[in-house]
Order: sequence, then C-alpha cells, then structure tokens
Amino acid sequence: MAIRRRDGVSFEPSGDTVVILDADGTVMTTLNPVGAAIWQELDGRRDAAALAKDLVARFDGVSVEELEADIITFVESLLESKLVELD
Repeated sequence: MAIRRRDGVSFEPSGDTVVILDADGTVMTTLNPVGAAIWQELDGRRDAAALAKDLVARFDGVSVEELEADIITFVESLLESKLVELD
C-alpha cells in the first residue's frame, strides 16, 4: 500500500530535520534527519519497499532490506499518531 501524508497535517523543514503539526494543531513532532528524509518522500505513490529502493543510496552502510524494515516501523508510528494514511 502506498503511504501518504494525511490531509491537514502541516510540516516545516528545519535544516536536516522536519517539524510536523498534526491536523488538529495540538501535537508537534520533530523528526531526525533519517525520519525527515523519509517524510519528504511520502507522496502516496510508493509503498515501503519502493521508498527503500529509492532512498537507500542516501544512507551509508544500510541495505535495502534494513531500510525497508526501518521505514515500516517508522510508518507504523506515524499511523498511530494519525500523521499518515495508506492508500
């Protein structure tokens, strides 16, 4: 399933991090550089496997399989926080 940022969620890049405000405007989340890189790519067109293949070159010493597992874990936390949706 493709992963996309939820409508109404706002975000602001800040250096190599991203600050996210949920749709209700009540919870702020700050992403580290890896989370920020993934967040920027959540366009609703790719699933975790496709994202991992597209992003793996940005990260030294990680395999596509490891990155995919990390993306899945990351997306699960974003789903719980209602910051992303699966299409």
